[in-house]
Amino acid sequence: MTEYRFPQFSSFIAIAIAIILLLSVTGESEAQTVEEERIKYDRLMPLAKQGDAEAQFGLGVIYHRGLAIKKSDLRATVWLQKAVDQGHPQATNRLAWHYRNGIGVVQSSAKAEELYLKAYDLGVVGASIPLAAIYRSGEPGVKENHAKAFKWASIGAEAKIDRGENLLGELYRDGRGVKQSFATALYWFERAAAQGLHLGYFNASVVLRAGVGVEKDMERGMKYLHTAADLGHAGAMNDLALAYAEGNGVPQSYQEALSWFTKAARRNSSGAVRLAKAYERGVLGGTDFARAFMWYHIAAEQGLIEGNVGMASMSARITPEQKAKALADGDAWLKAAVTS
Repeated sequence: MTEYRFPQFSSFIAIAIAIILLLSVTGESEAQTVEEERIKYDRLMPLAKQGDAEAQFGLGVIYHRGLAIKKSDLRATVWLQKAVDQGHPQATNRLAWHYRNGIGVVQSSAKAEELYLKAYDLGVVGASIPLAAIYRSGEPGVKENHAKAFKWASIGAEAKIDRGENLLGELYRDGRGVKQSFATALYWFERAAAQGLHLGYFNASVVLRAGVGVEKDMERGMKYLHTAADLGHAGAMNDLALAYAEGNGVPQSYQEALSWFTKAARRNSSGAVRLAKAYERGVLGGTDFARAFMWYHIAAEQGLIEGNVGMASMSARITPEQKAKALADGDAWLKAAVTS
């Protein structure tokens, strides 16, 4: 049976939030064709040179996107800075993202913090989310401050921003900046889930399946887990795979377990390690050290040290022929994953 220890989720959730924020706070507009982007670039450039802040912001987005022109994050930040100097709210929020992640500028969480605070003062309520995330775990140049994290997450949640609702739920779950309350955490997770956030579904699922601080509800928990997995949450895919492998909350099915493990591996390199361990430990109905070696190889190629360690361990348990085939199969899988 799978055990749930909430504190262990902290680092995973933080990583997950970071990934979500990278995708969501950059100010990307709807998808455009290359031709549309080129027309927009030609229209904005003369306006930007004349000092139009909105045009300067638009050029910053276009240079980062690199769809119709050569991508240049350095030029992107130059144009964004010009717009920021004129008090453009979205440009300020976007430039903060660049500083937080070192995109086109020297990474500086302290500078990002400064810009996010300025963006919020200019009316960008969404800036509350990265601020909460920065204070929650602390980043180079910015001290961890759970009280501030709770303050900013609350602002985002009250503004009905799904990521703010989820983050506030995590703070209640972990007792960071506020008295721990799993019931309140579940409330905010479900609010985030109601807006379609896969992390909200996953977090609500974990609380309900564990039944810590709330009444255990496997039926609702598994329903949320399925939804999170269907929406592409790698952690949910792994949990669902284990549930099928063990027959925990769902009818046992090694075929379904393998399917979900494989989907998770495509979404996140850590999924490859979990699948390797499943083969190594016989979770899928029997041990298969050659397949375990293959998946450890895939994880290693994606930069995970666990993959190299696993390969070394499995190497002694398979023949040279099995090893050669596993390497070839792993390389083929990686190639297919890149092109799919």
